[in-house]
Amino acid sequence: MLWPLALNAYAGFQGVPETLRMAGRNYGLTSLRYVLQILVPAALPAILSGLKIGWAFAWRTLIAAELVFGASSGKAGLGWYIFQNRNELYTDRVFAGLALVVLIGLAVESLGLATVEWMTVRRWGQQR
Repeated sequence: MLWPLALNAYAGFQGVPETLRMAGRNYGLTSLRYVLQILVPAALPAILSGLKIGWAFAWRTLIAAELVFGASSGKAGLGWYIFQNRNELYTDRVFAGLALVVLIGLAVESLGLATVEWMTVRRWGQQR
């Protein structure tokens, strides 16, 4: 999850218009205030997209790790549930497990990440 977030944050910081950078310097912002008041709000869309991409990678990695290590240790988990039912040819349970993986992923993305997006738009949204 680190690399998509870091690369998107870097790209977002690189994409900040020079006019905003000059305005921050003209107001005499120091390094920390400059970053927090100029760079972060301007790069926030890129940072949030990196967070979404990182979440997708992390979720897929977690399920894959449960498939591998849950199957070898025999401990319960969603990946183990899918793996075990695949071995026993319970296709309906396999698809139920896969549907649960999708539902959990969508719930985290729509509830968790959408809430973060809503809060940031409310905090740093356009002033009218």
